[in-house]
Amino acid sequence: MRPSKRTEILDAALGVIEAGGVTAVTFEAVAEAAGMTKGGLLYHFGTREVMLQALHEHLAEQWETALTEAAGKPAERASDAERLAAYAQVATHSATRAELLLMLETVNDPAMHAPWNGVLARWTPPLPEHADISPGELSQLIARLAADGLWLIESLTTPLHPSMRARIANHLTTLAYTTETPSAPGTSGGGGARDPR
Repeated sequence: MRPSKRTEILDAALGVIEAGGVTAVTFEAVAEAAGMTKGGLLYHFGTREVMLQALHEHLAEQWETALTEAAGKPAERASDAERLAAYAQVATHSATRAELLLMLETVNDPAMHAPWNGVLARWTPPLPEHADISPGELSQLIARLAADGLWLIESLTTPLHPSMRARIANHLTTLAYTTETPSAPGTSGGGGARDPR
C-alpha cells in the first residue's frame, strides 16, 4: 500500500533531520525533500511545532507496530514478561540519528514526549521508586535499562556485530522472563523483531 502524503512528508522531515539536525527542519527544506510546494506542506501541518509533534507521534507509532509484531499481540493482551521481551528485542536495533536528535531537542517538552511515554508505559515496567524490589524485578529492570543502552550506544560508537547483537537480545529476553518462567521461549536467532526505524 502506498504511504499517505502525510507519511511521505514526515519521512522526508526525518531525512532532513538525519542530514542537518532538528534546526534544519523548515517548511522550505521539508517541502523540497518531499517534492512538493510549501503550500502543500502547510495544508498538512500548519506550524513547525505541529510537524515536530507529528514526527514524535509517527516514530512512536512505528515503535508500537514493531513491538506488537515482536510480541505477536498488542500490549493489552501480552503478559508483563512478553511486553518487556518484545521491548528488549526491538530496542536492540540502534537509534537513528533523527530519532536521537528529536528526543534530545525536545527532552524538556512533556507534550512532545507524550507519544513516547505512552509506548513506554504500555511496554515496559515502571521504573522503581525505591531499591526494595525482588531479584526478578531487578533482572527485568536491568533488561530494560540494557535495551535502552543498546538502542543508544551505536549512535555514539562503533556498531556491534549482528551476531553479538542477537546474543544480547536473546539474553535480555531471558531476563525479561525471570519472574514468570525459568527460561524464555523462542530465544534462538534474533527474535524476529523488525527494526522500527
